[in-house]
Amino acid sequence: MRKNRAGQHRWGTDADVVELVAVLARQMPDQAIAALLNRAGKKTGKGNGWTRSRVCFLRNHRRIPPCREGERAERGEVTLEETAKILNVSEATVRRMIQEKLLAARQYCKGAPWVIQNSDLDREDLQRIADARRSRRPPSEDPRQNSLAL
Repeated sequence: MRKNRAGQHRWGTDADVVELVAVLARQMPDQAIAALLNRAGKKTGKGNGWTRSRVCFLRNHRRIPPCREGERAERGEVTLEETAKILNVSEATVRRMIQEKLLAARQYCKGAPWVIQNSDLDREDLQRIADARRSRRPPSEDPRQNSLAL
């Protein structure tokens, strides 16, 4: 039987979880990371669920810096919600634009926030597409149907 080396034990957190926490720590606070890891079914090294303090301990132990206010802006990144406000469309429209590959975005794992480069929003064709989607109305099959004015 092989012995553990100095500093090793059987309670180590999986490498993929540590890598995921390192990526998410640049985007979200510890409480949000814990919630996402729990939804994804990830466990700690001892098989427990994640809490804010457990995420904080893992970050400190692995020397992963926490999320800073304004760090995303320094990197030129915006979230899906911020993109919807910039383009003046709904969040569902931005999701459709991402699915149709009209807007470049990445999501590190399911449930994590979408990350969109601010430079991608400066394209003229993207603004034109957003304007067209904003003014689009669902087609009506019945010519007698009146529109409801609110």
